[in-house]
Amino acid sequence: MDIENHVNGIVEKIIADITSKVQAQVATVISQKIDEALSVIDYSSILADKLSQRLDAKLATLPIDATSIQLELGKRVTALAETLSDQVRQQSTSTIADTISKEVKSINFNDQFQTTLLTAIQNQQVAFPDQSIPHTSINFEGFKTSGDILTGGIITRFGSTGIDDQATVCQLTIMDDVTVVENNLLTKDLTVKGTTTIEGDLNVTGTVPESSPLFKNVVAAATNNVATDQTLLTSFANKVVAQIKTDGLDLSKILVNGQVAVDGNNLGPSITYSNLQRLGILSELRVNGETSLGQTLFASGKRVGINTVEPAQALSVWDQEVEIGFGKQGSNTGIIEIPRNQTLIVSTNGKNNLVLTPDGATTVNQINMGSMTFSVGELPPTSNQPKGSVVFNSNPSLGGPLGWVSLGEARWANFGVID
Repeated sequence: MDIENHVNGIVEKIIADITSKVQAQVATVISQKIDEALSVIDYSSILADKLSQRLDAKLATLPIDATSIQLELGKRVTALAETLSDQVRQQSTSTIADTISKEVKSINFNDQFQTTLLTAIQNQQVAFPDQSIPHTSINFEGFKTSGDILTGGIITRFGSTGIDDQATVCQLTIMDDVTVVENNLLTKDLTVKGTTTIEGDLNVTGTVPESSPLFKNVVAAATNNVATDQTLLTSFANKVVAQIKTDGLDLSKILVNGQVAVDGNNLGPSITYSNLQRLGILSELRVNGETSLGQTLFASGKRVGINTVEPAQALSVWDQEVEIGFGKQGSNTGIIEIPRNQTLIVSTNGKNNLVLTPDGATTVNQINMGSMTFSVGELPPTSNQPKGSVVFNSNPSLGGPLGWVSLGEARWANFGVID
């Protein structure tokens, strides 16, 4: 049987039942309203009013003849009565129509239809043939079912908030005493409360916490076994030493007696003695005590010696047999000296600008005072030197000048006659 025809028959029957009930209700309401409308109409006053108006108008145009008036009055009354009957009928019909319209508008046919339809459906048992309703004809919105009514069968591609079944064959078997996983078990975290038995290899790609009992037991067992087996310990030690000789030792931190000796690329503060033979470039060096660099520079007790380990001044410089000292002579007075019977020369550009001899003499080839120069020469100068410059005569004679003074523009004058 076609489900659509079956449903249509049910619907038509329900609609016919509803229609007959609605029509009966409407007919009753209309009849009541018509009676109410007619009861309020005053036909006598309407007829009297209309008749009086027509009679007055007609009598004004008719001659005063009792017989003709009576005949004409009879005709007019008859016509007027018919006219009034039509007017009364139209007015009644209009009043009835308005009343019916208002009442019909006040009736909610949709609610009455739904109520009647719902009552008819609830009170009627509908039998649908097997496989007669296609799934596309059913509105599943809001449809809910409980898992309590499901039993047996296989659900393919089962999914829920916490389950996504994408397997093509059975991968998980749950029984009362055991749960079997047919394939690899991948999980983020695994907590086992009880004994764990592994029939196969155990591959751990992560780390075992040092604080865990497993790690401590393994370390203790290995330590005890190694400590009691001297042959194994010696063999292991030899291998470690050989590998260190070949590959070196890569440690980020080294502790000595609980104190940090090496931390990365830093020596720990516990390192107080060393016999380093070579260092790279140092960005900073602080030394507390004697310091000797390259058997050349020595520093100790606020004194520095170059080529000497016994500096006599704040800075003592030795160059073979010559010693030059830089230090303090007295309060607010410094000194640069050669403490032995030796000559001190201050030179620049290969010239002995200033010569200090052991006898206390000072030799200066030329002295500049402001723009003027003071020098020595055997002959009168001819060069252009600043005005006021003086050249002393280094080969004086009786009657000769003591020296020459510049007048500017290469002009010179004698001064100081020797007699």
